[in-house]
Amino acid sequence: MRFSLAVAALAPVLSASAADILVLVGAGGQLAFSPSNVTANVGDTIAFQFQGKNHSVTQSTFANPCQIQTTPAQGIDSGFQFVDNTSSTLPQWSFTVDNTSAPLWFFCAQTNPANHCQKGMVFSVNANPNSPKSFAVFQQAAMGNAADVEASAAAAASAAGSGAAAAPTPTDSGISGGISGATPSADGAAGGAATAGGVPTGAATDGANAVNGATGANSGLTSQPTTSAGGNSTAPGNSAFRVGGSTMSLVAAVGLTVFLL
Repeated sequence: MRFSLAVAALAPVLSASAADILVLVGAGGQLAFSPSNVTANVGDTIAFQFQGKNHSVTQSTFANPCQIQTTPAQGIDSGFQFVDNTSSTLPQWSFTVDNTSAPLWFFCAQTNPANHCQKGMVFSVNANPNSPKSFAVFQQAAMGNAADVEASAAAAASAAGSGAAAAPTPTDSGISGGISGATPSADGAAGGAATAGGVPTGAATDGANAVNGATGANSGLTSQPTTSAGGNSTAPGNSAFRVGGSTMSLVAAVGLTVFLL
């Protein structure tokens, strides 16, 4: 009985010590929480009153100010609270502090038409202003993400521009990129521009130096003979003519010998 009375007497004291802390979200059209950092004890309730536009109160971490917390537990989130300019009531969302061993970090997750977090719309609970993990450092880290995103976008655009400038010409692409699976045309070209002799520009001159990956019909592309204006002694027609010429010479020699005898 004595213990029960003690607990009953303590309950009003605990209730009296708990505080309600009001935070305005987006007051005056600003991308800000006001105040931006509060000191709270276990049992205190922090209430967020949404004053305009479309904001959220989303828990994050000091390391990643603009991303919802996922470990060691999923962060709490008010969801987006839209407030029309003509609204006569203001939505409110709250939570009760149950642990003060470490600061709590929050941000607005709105990204349209601007990223509110990267504009500095962040909030903290029990952040020590003299600590390396102060609210000021947290906010700067959030705003620094915007610079990183812009720098990355600029680098990507620059890389894309460089890639376009370094892209192979149509003549080169017919050899390096289009040779695999291509079928030589009548003049010996495989999807690329050909020289006057019918061999694509840049092709190897023998099978040993054929372009890597070329197989089958394409392997022959690099060793295909050219035809000069005066004919080529290795052409099939010329080979037959050479044999015929040798035969005629032999007949003439035999005839001369018979004549001398």
